Amino acid sequence: MPIIHSFKAILPHPAKAEKLVIHLENLSLESAKEIRSINPESFVHLLVPKIENHYLRGSKTEITFQKIAENFDDFIQKNILIKDDTANIYIYRQENSQHSYTGIWTASSIDDYINNKIKKHELTRAEREKGLIEYLQQTGIDANPVLITYPENQKLEAIIKNEINKDSAIKISLDGTDHQVWRVSDLGKVNEITQIFKEMPDTYIADGHHRAAAASTYGIERRKLNLKHKGTEDYNFFSSVYISANQLSILPFHRFVKLTERQNSNDIIASIRKEFELTEIDVKDLIPTRPHFVGLYIQHKAYQINLINHLKNDVLADLDVSIIQEKILGPLFQIDNPREDQRLQFVGGVVDLPTYIKKVDEGVFDMGFLLFPISVAELIKIADMGEIMPPKSTWFEPKFLAGLITHQIN
Repeated sequence: MPIIHSFKAILPHPAKAEKLVIHLENLSLESAKEIRSINPESFVHLLVPKIENHYLRGSKTEITFQKIAENFDDFIQKNILIKDDTANIYIYRQENSQHSYTGIWTASSIDDYINNKIKKHELTRAEREKGLIEYLQQTGIDANPVLITYPENQKLEAIIKNEINKDSAIKISLDGTDHQVWRVSDLGKVNEITQIFKEMPDTYIADGHHRAAAASTYGIERRKLNLKHKGTEDYNFFSSVYISANQLSILPFHRFVKLTERQNSNDIIASIRKEFELTEIDVKDLIPTRPHFVGLYIQHKAYQINLINHLKNDVLADLDVSIIQEKILGPLFQIDNPREDQRLQFVGGVVDLPTYIKKVDEGVFDMGFLLFPISVAELIKIADMGEIMPPKSTWFEPKFLAGLITHQIN
């Protein structure tokens, strides 16, 4: 069902790849500036460039985008980045001592996103989309792929297994993780992979809803302006990595809360006890090992909240994040808009538990709710129903390196 598209990717020169690529997760403005100051070949120059001529005309945003475009051209001219001569599909592997992920890196049709052939499970925010659209519009750089998953497909896995036995185009090691890229250039093989995707019943966005939405909105606007629109232009597609559902890792987003001056921790504990079975536990057992049991840290003590008596035999309502929002964060804290409420902080992925316990003990937060992750099966079922998960329900692995494969929108 989904239409994928080969493209002429821009890849780092193999000898420069480790210096170029960067992790985008948790990249702050301060760390970006630090990387920029010591590494002239980092992709960060295409995100947070240094503006050297303060007499350039235009707004700060316009000047920034102009500088990014200049840096992009400069990287290509210096062969820091190299554009492939032919359109390819790419295979990407990320591997460390704990996990291995291998998938197809390609370009996906914005029409498949618009028509829900690539199914969604998350709402997007217009203001966040706006910034992504402006970046695409002004720079043409599409370098952070959308992660899309699909039910395991034996034909596709067989092709991938065969292709990764060949020499890779890029192989780097960064922070204990190996990253490899293979080109699939043979037209017959490209067509075979494309046909397999056409025959898939459904695919699902795992991570990158805002990037997909922004690319689609931008593509639609470009179509309106192009009187000779054909449908094959780069703006009709966005960078994406397809990884089988049996490989994906989903980690939870935990919730940490700061009380208002009128709220009291003892009252909160008492209210939770009225609704749920609450058991004191050892701090080391705070992170749950099964669904429907939530860890609570408050007043230097650890508890387990049992949610089982609140299940409704409804896949969306029975998510732990849904129950916590409906029964605790909403009624007890009046956190009705978790996306915007400043009292609530989401902590996703592998959590450094001692650090966050210390933050509660020191009063940065008043309590923390530690959750068990949602399953891929739940995600697929909710997307098939056309439903939307609560904000910050899932933290997906793998995360990708910016600059490893860039889809350029001319």
